[in-house]
Amino acid sequence: MNAQRYRRSMIVYDLDSLVGVNRSEGNSSMGRSTNLSLINHNVYTYIKDKFQSAYIQSSTSNNNNDENDNKDAIVNEEKWSVMVIRDPFLLRQFCDDVAFTRSIREIEEEEAEIRRADQPVRCVQCSDYYLVQDNKMGVCVHHDGFVYDNHSITLAQWGQHAAIAQLLKEEAEAIKQSSTNPLTPEQKERLEREKQRFKYICCNQTVQASGMVGGCKRGKHSLADVKLIQWEYECDHNRDYQDKRLNLLQTRI
Repeated sequence: MNAQRYRRSMIVYDLDSLVGVNRSEGNSSMGRSTNLSLINHNVYTYIKDKFQSAYIQSSTSNNNNDENDNKDAIVNEEKWSVMVIRDPFLLRQFCDDVAFTRSIREIEEEEAEIRRADQPVRCVQCSDYYLVQDNKMGVCVHHDGFVYDNHSITLAQWGQHAAIAQLLKEEAEAIKQSSTNPLTPEQKERLEREKQRFKYICCNQTVQASGMVGGCKRGKHSLADVKLIQWEYECDHNRDYQDKRLNLLQTRI
């Protein structure tokens, strides 16, 4: 190659284009999993070897320009290799294979990422805990709509947690009342009917104050930085479910 004739040379490799990463998904007992692997192994091995053979070497050469002082000059022969890598998996793989010295900041960020991966995160959608690496499609079962009072003339809208809290409050009040004045059969029947009045707008399923939360939707768990108030705001202001509630109201007029 002509580059070998020069004292300084540099070659730039775009590993994302030359090597590439293959991503394949599969189903398992834990949900869907993603496997990552290199596509062009031979190209990757060649580039890795070229990177490791890059060097700066000092040599001496006779200084012919100075006729009076016939001293040897020190000349550096430089062979540079530059890697351009955008894919995180490919970057980690390459750094590990060539024992590339990373900055303290990069190491600290990776250690923080590992700690976060091993730290349980609470999902605001289903109230369950999960690990980031296990957050696959289908593992989170939840309701994504608000709650409405089916006994209300206006189909009064409630937040999911507020409706459950109201049912628990009414149940506690009934227990307290029955401890002093036993409930009549009519009161018990009315109480049971009232327990069934809250419905999820997304599927019309009855809200239960106890037991498994369940849900009508399957997806991924919420991200770690999503707050409960944000999730309930999305549920309360879902345009499709607001239209569904209006349609229900119109059928009862």
